[in-house]
Order: sequence, then C-alpha cells, then structure tokens
Amino acid sequence: MRTFIATIFVVLSFTACTNKQNEVRFEKDGNFYIYAVLNDSIKGRFIFDTGADGLYLDSAFVKHHSSLITSKLDSANIQGAGATKLKQVYIITNPIKVDVGSYNYKFTNSPILKLENLDVDNIAGIIGNEFIKNQILVVDNSSLRLKIDTVVNSKEYEAIVPFDYINGRIYLKIDLEIKNNQIITAKLLMDLGCPDAIVLNTNYYKSLKDKNVLPPKVIDYTILHGGALGGNCDGGDFRVLSVKIGHDRIRNPIISFSKDSLGAFSLKNYDGLIGNEILDRYNYAIDYRSHKLYLKKNTKSNKPFESSISGFYAMKKNNYEVVTSIYYQSDAFKNGIRLGDSIIYINNKKVQDLSDDEFQKELEIEGKTIKMTILRGKKHIKSSFILKHLI
Repeated sequence: MRTFIATIFVVLSFTACTNKQNEVRFEKDGNFYIYAVLNDSIKGRFIFDTGADGLYLDSAFVKHHSSLITSKLDSANIQGAGATKLKQVYIITNPIKVDVGSYNYKFTNSPILKLENLDVDNIAGIIGNEFIKNQILVVDNSSLRLKIDTVVNSKEYEAIVPFDYINGRIYLKIDLEIKNNQIITAKLLMDLGCPDAIVLNTNYYKSLKDKNVLPPKVIDYTILHGGALGGNCDGGDFRVLSVKIGHDRIRNPIISFSKDSLGAFSLKNYDGLIGNEILDRYNYAIDYRSHKLYLKKNTKSNKPFESSISGFYAMKKNNYEVVTSIYYQSDAFKNGIRLGDSIIYINNKKVQDLSDDEFQKELEIEGKTIKMTILRGKKHIKSSFILKHLI
C-alpha cells in the first residue's frame, strides 16, 4: 500500500566537510534513515526528510531519554499530512547537540511528536533540510552513502535541474504526460520522507478532474493515521504515460493523489510531492546554494512501477496485523476486508507466530489465493481473495 509521510517543518542546520571519511551510510525501505548521536551519548535512528526543515523527536524516545529536556517545555500548533486540524505539541527549547558521522550542530526548538503512526521501527525522530543549509547534499543510492560537501563535480552527473528554494523547501517543476500529447506541469515539493513516486495535493487533483484530463482508470483508498499528527487520509492512484524531470523521461509511473480537505495535502501553494520511488532511480547532489539538482541514473532507473496486488496494507500491533489502509477496488475489499480489521490467521498460519516480513511474504505472488480470519470487534470473520495488480 502506498503510504504518506507527514511533511512537517522546523529548523536545524549542519556543518560540512569534504573528506571521504565523513561519508555516512543510510538505510532505505521506502523512507530514508540516518543515525545520529544526541548530546554526545544518546544514539538514535532518524528519518531524513527534505519535506521538513528541522528536527522532530519521537515522544517515546524523549521519554526514554529524559535528560534531553533541561528547561521548561514550550508549545506550538502545527499541521501534519493527515486530514486533521492544527494540533498542539510540546517543544524542547534547550540546546541539543546533534552528531552524524563527523558533522555536528547545536539547535533549539525541537517539537515532540508521536511517531509510531508512521509504522517505522526504532525511530527517534525526523531531520529536515536545515541539516545541510547552504551546502551540498550528495546522495549515492547505489552504495547507500551520503555526504555533505562544499563543492559538486558536475562531470559526475548526466543532468542539471534547477529548483526553487522557498522557506526551506525544494520545489521542482515536473511535466506529467497523462495521455498522448497531453502534458501538464506540476510544482512538486522534493520529499525524501515520501516513499511514493508522486503525490498530488487535493486542489491540484481536483483541477485535473474538472478539466477531464485524468486517465480512465482511477483507484481510491483510505489510510488510517496519515502522518505523525494523525488524521485519516483519503486518496487514490492512477497511471500516466510518463514523468519528465529535466530532459529525462520516466515511463508509466503511478501517480497518487489526495482528496483531503484538511492537513498538508490540502495546501494550495504547491501541487504535490515527488518522493523516493522516483528519486531512488538516481544518484544525485542537491546544491542548496545555487538551487540546482544534479542527476545520474543508477541501476534502478528502469525498474517498473507496480501497483498493489494485495489491495491493502497492514501493520503489526501486538499479536495481530491491523489493516491500516485499503483500496476500495481491490478483491480484498470486495470480499470483506475493512479498514481497522485485525488479521489473526493468514493461509492457516497464526499471525501471532509470524514476523511482519513473514506476513508480507504471504502477499507477494500475483494470482495466489489468500484466506484470512479477521477480528472485527468481537466477531470472527473469514475472507478469501486473489492477489492481483489494480492498475
């Protein structure tokens, strides 16, 4: 299931060095993770997110490391990706030192969020763009390494794409070829906190729908807790002929969209997000000073875009897999699976005895028949459906 990650905003900055020994490894599972040390001794795993501009700390992580708070907490109202109004959060105002590799920075004003809704294991927080303000972020998706540098070797890259840098955010102009010779241009926020290819904001999607330019097949879904601040997300997917970044054309991508009237995806000052399902196809450098994105294709550049075959996404909670998002056109939904259901058996295997990876492997083969027993309230319900691509 295609998921949204909250696009959230604060302030953090980072010093840069150029030696190769200052390169650090990162991890990818759709999201982008780096490891940091806070105040010289507290280790944590962070989402690196260019859709944010600073540092957010997970509430459970802060509770476990209460020494991070040395002065009175402040509070503020902020907005996340889910369809919810502004929410009040607490903010750590005392300085916190952050080290990643040999880079370090001291900063204040770090909001505390409940990040378990992001369905990420062992997560300490989120770090955004101010991490490398006025420097160059070099991301090698082939070797899973990054560094912050002061120069970029343009000869290493195949294309240079200018971007707008507004209020700590990167915006790219991307051409979408929806039908033959029918091209639209969207202003998209570059968001390493988004695992999808492209997610269109509500108002932009509505404008395309009103112009009757959408492809004939559009599928719809609902997501529970669409971001760190909660709130369900309603949206869907459709496939277009191509996406053009600079001079590079990417064929047959799946475009997601929002239908939310509240939350970050209801904003009108940009048209949507471009995320890792496209960005992972390149090794790239982001030059924050000259506002240029340098791109070089990697081995993932021709990877096909595939739609969901299960028609839902489930998250392990206690002894169950809880359905946290579902497509209404899926065979699973047509055969009784609903948002919020607790799955207790899959193909006669007890979910309690399966890891999350083992559960997901049961849903990987197209054409396979899936049998489930679910718990809805106090009622046990059996369902059977077939795995198949939706678009």
